Amino acid sequence: LIMKNFLVFVFIFFSACKNTDLNLTIPYEGDKLVLWGKLKAGEPLRIQVTKSFNAVGVIPDDITIPNATVVLFKNGKQYVTLSYSADEAGIYVSDSLVEAGATYIVKASAPTLPEAESMPVLVPAELPEVTIQRTRNVPSGIDQDFPQDLLNLYFTEQSRQTEQYFTLLLINYYTKDTTSTSLNGTPDNMLVQEEDCHTWATEKILSPRIDPISGLMNTPKASVFLMNSKCLPSPEIPVAFYIYSQSFKTPPETALRTDLKIGVTTKEAFDYAKLEYDQPEGLDLLVLPPQRAITNIKNGYGLISASNEKTITIP
Repeated sequence: LIMKNFLVFVFIFFSACKNTDLNLTIPYEGDKLVLWGKLKAGEPLRIQVTKSFNAVGVIPDDITIPNATVVLFKNGKQYVTLSYSADEAGIYVSDSLVEAGATYIVKASAPTLPEAESMPVLVPAELPEVTIQRTRNVPSGIDQDFPQDLLNLYFTEQSRQTEQYFTLLLINYYTKDTTSTSLNGTPDNMLVQEEDCHTWATEKILSPRIDPISGLMNTPKASVFLMNSKCLPSPEIPVAFYIYSQSFKTPPETALRTDLKIGVTTKEAFDYAKLEYDQPEGLDLLVLPPQRAITNIKNGYGLISASNEKTITIP
C-alpha cells in the first residue's frame, strides 16, 4: 500500500511539472567590451578582451575580440599598444614590464563596440615586512591523518598603519612535482575567523601540464589567502597557520623547499575575490540572490587590478 501511494504521488508530481515561458523583459544596454587583467609588478603586460552578450537568447560560441586596439597609459601618458597573442584567444600582450609605484589606465576599442577605459590603477610599491617562524610536525585539530607544521607570521607595526590588502600563497617543491599547500588558520587566528578581514581566491601557479598521477592535462592552481591589514594583530602576536609539508602520495614525500609568496594587491581585487568566494553555486542558485557585480571599467565591464609580491623561502 505504501509503495502504491508513493507511485501515485510521483505520477501526480511529475504530471504537474511542465515548461513555462516566463516572458521576462530584461534590460540590455547592448554589447560592450569586457577587460580583465592583473598588472603584476616586474612582469609583462597581459590583458584579456572579450565582449558582453544578452542574457536572453542564444549564448554565443565565442566572445573573444581578435581585432581590438588595446592601449596602456602610464602615469598619464600613452605608454604602449598591446599586440594580440598568437597562443591564447582574446589575450593582448606586451614585453614591457609593469612598474611598481606607477599608475596605469587601459583603453580598448573595437569595431561596432563602444570604447572602454579602466579607472586609474596604482601598482603597489611597498611590500609587507614579516618575520616567519616554523615549527615542524605539530599536533593539529585540522587534520590528524597527515603531519603538519605550524607557521607563525609576525607583521611589523608599519604593516598595520595604512589599510592595505595582503596576499599569501604557499608552494611546496618536491623531487618531480610542484604543488600548492593549504593555509589552515589556527583557532586563535582572528583574520581567518572574521569574515570582513579575509577571503580566498584561486591563482594559476604553472602552465598546463600532464598530471603525473592521472595522466590528464591540467593547470596547477593554488589557493590564495587575502587579508585586510587593518585586521592584523599587534607585532608580538603571530598570524598562525597549519601547513602541509608532505605530499599526499604513497609513500609520502617531504617537500624539498617551501616558498611563501607574500604580496600586496589593490582593493578592487580584494573586493572582487570576496564576491566570487561568496557567490552562490549549485542548488544555492535556486534560493539565494546573486552577489552584486563589481567593475572599474568605464563604458564596459571587467576588472583591471594590480599587485606586487616577493618570495620568501621558509626555513
